[in-house]
Amino acid sequence: MTIATFPQTSLGGAAAAISDVLVPPQGVSRVPCPDDATWRALRSKDITASVAAALLNAHEWETPFGLFAAKSGVIEADSEETAPMKRGRLLEPVAIELLREEHPDWTVIHNAGPQRVYYRDQQARIGATPDALVSDPARGLGAVQIKSVEASVFRRKWMVDNTGDGPEPPVWIAVQAIIEATLIGAQWAAVAPLVVGHGVDMPLIEIPLHAGVMSRLRAAVKDFWRRVAENDPYPPDFARDGALIANLFADDDGGEIDLSGNARIVEIMYARDELKKREADGVDAAKQRKVYDAEIVHTLGNAARGRLADGRLIEAKTIRRSGYTVQPSQYRAIRVKEAKA
Repeated sequence: MTIATFPQTSLGGAAAAISDVLVPPQGVSRVPCPDDATWRALRSKDITASVAAALLNAHEWETPFGLFAAKSGVIEADSEETAPMKRGRLLEPVAIELLREEHPDWTVIHNAGPQRVYYRDQQARIGATPDALVSDPARGLGAVQIKSVEASVFRRKWMVDNTGDGPEPPVWIAVQAIIEATLIGAQWAAVAPLVVGHGVDMPLIEIPLHAGVMSRLRAAVKDFWRRVAENDPYPPDFARDGALIANLFADDDGGEIDLSGNARIVEIMYARDELKKREADGVDAAKQRKVYDAEIVHTLGNAARGRLADGRLIEAKTIRRSGYTVQPSQYRAIRVKEAKA
């Protein structure tokens, strides 16, 4: 019997078949989340599989500093759906049907809608919402992580190995699949990129369940929650956390701080001055200079200015722009004032 005989939105016999082989590890709970409010509330308490690789410094977008800011309440989590998230949500049912069509001997449950279940290791505070739970007669229970990928992005980011062995997912997606499989007690894991171009293709990429990945992750998550409890944030990655830093310290308070004993700020200012001289030659220097600007703003915090040992002042006052054809915005404009004679 194939999964196609069961309505996708009904538990039916398909869910019963999965339940027969679904035995989560000790300490992992299965929490029904048919509504988004319940699901988001649970996720807010955990490091979820989709961002966990950030704590291994292996995530494409998320950073430890950003994750700390979100989970510690320094910034409010953005619940608005982005364009890629919307694409993934709308195309996920298509991927589920492709799985069923290409593997008619599998029992496939789409973990979404009224039957969505959140898997949570409450002690470790790690959680996951697998896209698809699969019962394969040959291998047992598996977890399949679905990603919708534009064709050119797939070629650039997934086909990086020229040995002909096939596509490889970005590391953070592989880590996500491993976590999901581990939390449901699966025997195998896979990533299924739905590649949308002139047609639709979906290779199935097996992900080895390396125990070492979960060991490293559990240690990193334990340290993360220790940092949150002790208000001990991670050092920022100024190349990646610049936008977040600008948001955290968007408003100056008009004050001044003493930077006369800060050797690092002197190094930054020298490097920044050299980049400013080269900015006319291209955009690379400007991009590099913005990394230093992020570090300067982080050093100043909400102070409007800082005084160096040689008497110079670094100013980063808030500049507000009215909205015309674009939305209103604000930013910290960095200026260096020479010491008065």
